[in-house]
Amino acid sequence: MQSAGLNDSKIQIEIDSDDEFGESYEEPGQLTAEQVQGSVTYTVDWTIGSVIEQIDADPTDENTQGVIFTSPPFQRRTAWNDDRQSLYIESLMLGLPVPPLVLAESLVNPSHFYVLDGKQRLTALKAFVKGEPERLKLRGLELLGDRITGKTFDEIRLRPDNRKLVQTMYAQPVRTIVVRNWKSPALLHLIFSRLNKASVPLASHELRQALYPGQMTYFVNKESAESQALRRARRLKGADTRLRDAETLLRYIGFKTNLDKYKGDLRDFLDRVLKGGNDHYSEIDDDLRALLAQLEEAIDTTFKIFGRTAFLRYDAQLGKYMPRFNVAVFDLMTWYFSDPQVARLAAENPERVVAAFETLCRTNHRFSSYLISTTKTYDAAFGRIELWGKALGDVIGHQLDPQDFRLPFLPIAARKA
Repeated sequence: MQSAGLNDSKIQIEIDSDDEFGESYEEPGQLTAEQVQGSVTYTVDWTIGSVIEQIDADPTDENTQGVIFTSPPFQRRTAWNDDRQSLYIESLMLGLPVPPLVLAESLVNPSHFYVLDGKQRLTALKAFVKGEPERLKLRGLELLGDRITGKTFDEIRLRPDNRKLVQTMYAQPVRTIVVRNWKSPALLHLIFSRLNKASVPLASHELRQALYPGQMTYFVNKESAESQALRRARRLKGADTRLRDAETLLRYIGFKTNLDKYKGDLRDFLDRVLKGGNDHYSEIDDDLRALLAQLEEAIDTTFKIFGRTAFLRYDAQLGKYMPRFNVAVFDLMTWYFSDPQVARLAAENPERVVAAFETLCRTNHRFSSYLISTTKTYDAAFGRIELWGKALGDVIGHQLDPQDFRLPFLPIAARKA
């Protein structure tokens, strides 16, 4: 029964923006190759300034100014925190290359586009420039921190000395790929799924091996992949596809041979160690193989003493070991247990060694903080080794000087300008 005063001629049925993804939705597995191949894609190069003007479209508002709709039903909610959003803004301000946007043209509103890949980036722009849903204050910056940390878009653009950063950001080109004539929503879901499956960031050592090919690089990659001891330490079933095992071995070699040259930038340090090793490989080949054998013995000793908790961090507040490989603990144990005499004496007193480690974590705040913070300084890297050496020395009845365990046979490359 119709309500009084309601005129049928004035009833307008609004199409919800989700409708075109509703009842006809199919699982990607039901797609045919013909449905996928029949879609049309083209590329355009927009500037960030023009992209900002088009965020955010409202498919239910015919007067909307934007054409990019960032929240189709298959998209994630906002996942980036302020730090990640800020780093993206910093990349744009510095003119660094950024990933392309992937859009799909709406079938219901041909002038509108759904975001298949790039929502988090567009959300960061929207928060920074438009202050929606909340105004972004930049934080966690790596290169512009001294100039604009804690500042908003308006605070930056109104300062003459920083205005150039905003101009660079607005002029930054971004490649945009547009999908048209898609026959099924499942195709968009498939594209979204494939993009996210493919978006695995390059690990540090993956890039490093490409930048510094050579015999040392081959040695580190090959031996780490074949080392059962290293695999056991990192709880890997096989050679790690992300080369974390290779970086762990390189880190051990670097600290053992050149810890005094470490200045707090781990990536730069390992780059220099690898380049130096490549340049002098014929001189250090035998020493490297001996060092690897010592490392594997150190790993075995650590498991003899700590068992299943080897290379895990002890959390004093929780009173238990945290179930994740801790590279800082790896540094400590392998530094000293690579020495056969220390390894033998420690293995003879496993309960006391474990107790000494747990007591140090419980009573020395500086030491425990070194196990959970990144190694940004030489003092942090060397300090935790020194503190553990004193505690371990008390157990085995020998004074342990960390410097005595260095093996400086590998010439490190000069620091990059």
